[in-house]
Amino acid sequence: MTQSATNESGNPYRDASSMGTTGAPARSAAYAVPAAEHTKTASRIGTRFIPWHHGRAPRFCALWASTVLIVLAWALATGGPAHNRSLPSPGEVWQALLALHSEGLLLPSIGVSLYRVSLGVALGVVTAVPAGIIAGSSTIGHAIMDKPIHMLRAVPFPALSPLLIVLLGIGETMKVALIAIGAFALIYVNVRDGVRGIDPKLLELAQAYHLPKRTVFAKILLRGTLPRFMTGLRFALTVSWIALVTCETVNSSAGIGYILSRSQQFYRTDQMVLCIVLYAFLGLFSEWLVGALERLVVPCAH
Repeated sequence: MTQSATNESGNPYRDASSMGTTGAPARSAAYAVPAAEHTKTASRIGTRFIPWHHGRAPRFCALWASTVLIVLAWALATGGPAHNRSLPSPGEVWQALLALHSEGLLLPSIGVSLYRVSLGVALGVVTAVPAGIIAGSSTIGHAIMDKPIHMLRAVPFPALSPLLIVLLGIGETMKVALIAIGAFALIYVNVRDGVRGIDPKLLELAQAYHLPKRTVFAKILLRGTLPRFMTGLRFALTVSWIALVTCETVNSSAGIGYILSRSQQFYRTDQMVLCIVLYAFLGLFSEWLVGALERLVVPCAH
């Protein structure tokens, strides 16, 4: 009777006797959980986690709302006659896309650009990961490699392009090398910092147990740098698309950069804007691809 009266008088704690059998001793109020805390927890869980698993249509609309607004503003700004404006309308850009597709130039150019970026980034990854691990784990390696790589990273792509033409010619090798240089520096910096961020106690423990260097490299260094490596890969892909514009303007008969260069010569602003849109969507696709790979290899980051 005393406990019932207490609960009815406004005790914020739940009746512990309802959790057990009739006649069981009641829990102490010190261990009881306030009902208000349950409400707060449920509210916090609902607002933080549930929307990411339920209601995908509203989430999709929210993600693309800003893009749709930009396109609508673009359409409104270019709604007048063509001779009174310099910027093409979305409809004119769409017609340019159809014209390039019927010409047989659009899809091969996108394929060639994707091939060059993929090959250049792969070459940058293969060379940057070992260099970053050596520079991050060795004082001598850091002293030898760090300054030259930072100097190389500071050189603009248009300045490197003539030198690479002299060394490698004007073929595909020069184009892939320019993209690889842009990807190399960013991946190197992130892998180097990732190695430096590994707990030294792990390396000391591996040394105490006399683990093979191959095991230390694969299980500690490589896995410890994966989050920073994925960050570097995101930036490297972005820079690779920028480098692609520079290299595809040199002796190219296909590629998005070739279409952009040709449209500048003939003052086809609709094709210019189309190339910009293609670069934007290919960059967005690259970001999605790296995000999917990151969720696969670094699931703890999500």
